[in-house]
Amino acid sequence: MPKNSKNLNLSRQKRALLLLEWSTGFHPAGSVWVLLLGLRGFSLVEIGLVESLFHVVSLCGELPSGLLADLLGRKRTLLLSQAMFALAALLMAASNGMAGVCIAMAATALAYNLQSGTREAITYESMLQAGREEGYLRFSSLQNGLFRLSDGGAMLLAGATVLLGWRAAYLLDAAVAALGLCGALALTEPERPRAEHHVSSFPAALAEVFRAAWAVLSLDKTARRIMALNALVGAGATLTRFFLQQRVGEAVPLPALLGPALFVLGLGGALAGLITGRLDRLPYGRAVLLTGAGVAACVLLARGRVLPLLLLAGLLAGLLDDALQLVSDKRLNARFPSSARATLVSVSSMVFSLTMIPLAPLFGWLFS
Repeated sequence: MPKNSKNLNLSRQKRALLLLEWSTGFHPAGSVWVLLLGLRGFSLVEIGLVESLFHVVSLCGELPSGLLADLLGRKRTLLLSQAMFALAALLMAASNGMAGVCIAMAATALAYNLQSGTREAITYESMLQAGREEGYLRFSSLQNGLFRLSDGGAMLLAGATVLLGWRAAYLLDAAVAALGLCGALALTEPERPRAEHHVSSFPAALAEVFRAAWAVLSLDKTARRIMALNALVGAGATLTRFFLQQRVGEAVPLPALLGPALFVLGLGGALAGLITGRLDRLPYGRAVLLTGAGVAACVLLARGRVLPLLLLAGLLAGLLDDALQLVSDKRLNARFPSSARATLVSVSSMVFSLTMIPLAPLFGWLFS
């Protein structure tokens, strides 16, 4: 049993988790990376290829990072994630061409890999240990809202970020990631399932997690369906918001309005908690149809040039995407065993990456 796991203070744990959400969201350079690369002379097709590379690396790193979190602990994995965010920002600040950008984006993908699944697992396990698992959807909505607001706050500073220069902006991102280390250090590792404490070696522990994860993936058709449908809707919404940065940058009448315009794009995710409860009460298939149809309409709106419609498209895409993601996370976590929770959430992220790889260049062409 991890040290001090019996003494987990849920209020303190929540504060540390919220600090992690803020530090992950508030990256002035990272939140407008598409815009910054465009200003550096990269074409939208090149940017789309960089995004595809990000998801190729993410696809390769998702499962190992989930296994690492389940075997070595969620707190340690989150510490490593924040350190990787700092390294990625420093690498981007040092980049001078496409190769350097690709290396930095690969490091960013690994940082997200280490956080993906791990944050959800430690949150759910902490609330489960405290007997408060029924509050998971509400708190995860709060986490998501804080992330989106901090990301939106970073976008609000887009004009200042451009004036600051992309190198200095990425150095600021590195400093914020260092603050995130403080949040990870303040976490308490929740209790692990007893079965994990009787394995005799690392290979045996690895095999145990694989068996638990495979049992879910091979037998639970509902879990596979949730992963696939959530990934499809999420990919369309995410790519729409990415490429809207460039469109909005071209549509604002004054450079000073760029930050507020990009802030509006990020508000949708922050407001997702307002509809998550209602969406969760619907059958999952109906929830997917509603959010998927809404995202498709946002894609059509985002191809125009009228600023209010572009902002509406980004806001609605973020709201629908995050609301479905929160509902999907809740339903998947209820089906996952504790011993392989981070691994299985990482598998869900892998499905998202598989969907993004072919769609990113396609959306780059669509928005060219």
